Amino acid sequence: MPNTACLNNQLLLKFLGLILFISPLALAQATTQCSTVTAIPITECEVLLTLYNQTNGTSWQKNTGWNENNTPCQWWGVTCDNGYVTKLYLENNNLNGSIPDSLGYLNQLQELSLSKNQLSGSIPDSLGQLKRLKILYLSGNHLEGFIPNSLGDLMNLQGLYLNSNQLNGSIPESLGNLDLLQTLSLNNNQLNAVIPDSLGNLSHLQGLDLSHNQITGSIPRPLINLKKLQRLKLDHNQLSGALPDWLEKLSDLQWLVLNDNQLSGSIPDSLGNLNYLQVLYLDNNQLTGSIPESLGNLANLQQLVLENNQLSGTVPETLGNLNNLQDLYLSNNELCGDIPPTLMNLTGLSYLSLDDNHLTYADSNLFNWINNLNSDWASTQTPCLKNSPAKLNPQVTEPNPPTKENSTCLLYALQDEGLNNTQFFTVDPQKNFAVTPLGNVHPEYDIEDMDILSATTEIYASSGDDAQANHEKGYIYQVNPANGELTPVCSTGLGKVSAISFYPNSQDLWIWAGGKGLFVIDLKQINNGVCHPQEIFRYSAQVEGITWDPEGKILYGAKGTTLYKYFHDTGTVAKVCDNFPKGAEALEMSTDDSLLFAVHQAKDTSIHSFDINSCSIVDKADFPIKTPYNDIEGMAWTCHSNSK
Repeated sequence: MPNTACLNNQLLLKFLGLILFISPLALAQATTQCSTVTAIPITECEVLLTLYNQTNGTSWQKNTGWNENNTPCQWWGVTCDNGYVTKLYLENNNLNGSIPDSLGYLNQLQELSLSKNQLSGSIPDSLGQLKRLKILYLSGNHLEGFIPNSLGDLMNLQGLYLNSNQLNGSIPESLGNLDLLQTLSLNNNQLNAVIPDSLGNLSHLQGLDLSHNQITGSIPRPLINLKKLQRLKLDHNQLSGALPDWLEKLSDLQWLVLNDNQLSGSIPDSLGNLNYLQVLYLDNNQLTGSIPESLGNLANLQQLVLENNQLSGTVPETLGNLNNLQDLYLSNNELCGDIPPTLMNLTGLSYLSLDDNHLTYADSNLFNWINNLNSDWASTQTPCLKNSPAKLNPQVTEPNPPTKENSTCLLYALQDEGLNNTQFFTVDPQKNFAVTPLGNVHPEYDIEDMDILSATTEIYASSGDDAQANHEKGYIYQVNPANGELTPVCSTGLGKVSAISFYPNSQDLWIWAGGKGLFVIDLKQINNGVCHPQEIFRYSAQVEGITWDPEGKILYGAKGTTLYKYFHDTGTVAKVCDNFPKGAEALEMSTDDSLLFAVHQAKDTSIHSFDINSCSIVDKADFPIKTPYNDIEGMAWTCHSNSK
């Protein structure tokens, strides 16, 4: 009998030999042999393999068939037609490496998409050989270097997407040769220089996106020829110059996005003729002038963003016609005046930004409506400087007041206990700051502040608008210095007059109307009991005390814990400090140019001195002044000469 163990060993050796013989054949069949490919030219097969090897094809997310068989037209992402590769879609597929020059040999290629990968290096010049190419997607990679001039040879190209890379240099003039181009996306790169005039030759262009680059210069006029343009995005560049009037000629425009540049000048009225416009972004530029009323004609507008410019004037009532508007951004400009109630017609509005302007409101329903969209807007508004200082320069009608060195001074003040019970009193520095009431309490007057016409020593006071008061509201009164009796002088027609101060050496009484702003009254111009206040600026804040410095250069005013100053010569407002005592309702310049104040319902019933330079309360020999009153709402110095 044959040896069984020996026979088994022989069979095993033959089996192993067979495996060794078959394995090379198996491996050979698992690798593409372009010389045996018949579906496409050998050259195109080799180009595909070069792309696979040069971009780490084994790590692609999808690589079915690649370098596994000899039928490349069935490989993932490859489309063939009539024996040639016509489409190559490998986007978002983890390609890592550089684009091979040999791609230029796919001369029947119509669509190439390599976007959203990890490709690096430069764009090969050879891509300009793809004469049949209609779509080129290379966006979302790490490509760098210049855009090849050769891309201007792709005469059939309809879409060029090179955005979101690291390309630099200028935009090639040659791109203006792409007569059939409909979309040009070069955004989010590092391109510089100017926009070439040649882009105005792209008569079929519908979308132009050059945003988020470093492009300089102005918007070139040849773009007026882009009659089919629907989206123009040039934002986040360094463009300068004015907004062109000719933009209205781009009549199909739906998106106009020019924000975050250095554009200047006014917004052209002609933009209101862009009937299909849906998005208008002009924010973060240096635009001046007013908002054109014509923007109210943009019936399809959904987003209007004009914030962070230097726009002035009022908010146009016509914006209330924008029935499709969803977002309205007007913050951080120089807009003034009342917000038009027509904005409440914007029923689809989801966001409204009006912060950091000089806006007011005259309708409580409007105020509540705005607060539902932006609750913080009112606190950010500052005064609107409507009149120039030259128009308001007072005429001196009084002699110069006595100096501190040769005068005797007396401090008049008023207490308004329980809102409507007014008591006038004096504080005499010559009598150890003795406090003397002037007559009896005057009930139901709601007196808010007082001041003294220095040359005549006539005392004037103002009233508020408290509903419990039974006397005239928003009135200017004259006060009898002996007994505090009140005589009506004139009606301001402004409701609550919370603070008053005479301009030095004049009869111009500056007043603060609560919720309305700063006004001035010329006491020489009173007719039939009417004051005729002249508006200085509108501001909706509540200010409880104002006072002029002795030279008439600065008007101080307190709002909450912030002390402001208004410069008479320039008509501007600036912040002095943010730590002013809370609840201060009476302001008056002291004879040593410090600021006297008293605090509403203060427990210490004192009049304090505040040093403006150091922004701190001063404790010195004469201050604080103790009084028996805890709700001092106004005070004023009067001095008379001791010289003979």
